[in-house]
Amino acid sequence: MAVHLSKPPETPVRVKRTEPVLGLRWRSAEERREARRKIDAIRRDAERQRLEALRIDAKAFHSPKVLLAILMGMSVVAVALMLLMGRPQPEKPDITPLNQRRARKSVATIALAMTLHRVHTGAWPQQRLGLFALAKDYGTPGWKGPYINWAYKDPWGTHYVYRMPQSPFEAPTLFSCGPDKLPDTNDDIRALPEDFACKEGDWRRTEAPAEPAPIAPTPISPETRTTP
Repeated sequence: MAVHLSKPPETPVRVKRTEPVLGLRWRSAEERREARRKIDAIRRDAERQRLEALRIDAKAFHSPKVLLAILMGMSVVAVALMLLMGRPQPEKPDITPLNQRRARKSVATIALAMTLHRVHTGAWPQQRLGLFALAKDYGTPGWKGPYINWAYKDPWGTHYVYRMPQSPFEAPTLFSCGPDKLPDTNDDIRALPEDFACKEGDWRRTEAPAEPAPIAPTPISPETRTTP
């Protein structure tokens, strides 16, 4: 039955069929239950076949050949483990001399940066700022850095030790703690006096000028003496 509409309907249109739909047959409840039983049986059979395919026959382990092969494999693995454990491990190279050279070079570089800071600003870095005053400007007049731009730890992972001098006319204390990572020990790598040399100027320029030597009186010769 065909329905012809001149314009779309505002409400759904219900069409009553007068003829049955050909090719379809409604199944009864018993037929539907029987179909579900068949589907479940097919699924159970497929699951059983999958488990049987994955199942290992336990009787195979009772065979002497299989047991002999297993024992031989375990013996080979045990011998290989014994050889690996008994073989001496290669010794790691001692990199202490290399780290000492690296620390010595870093200490000299930091000392030079501190000297440039002293020449430009007229003072050593403040103790509370430490070596950070060489990498960042904290409002110090005359600062022309950054003088360093790398980490502040030595090759052993310890911070470099910086101590401001007691007198403005002395060089500061700068060193790496060395392999033992402890300050003020025999393996410390300290900055040398020549590490504080700088081509831009002498950091000792702020020293007080030396007092002039007293002028000795000129002796008067006997010929120049006047007689009364």
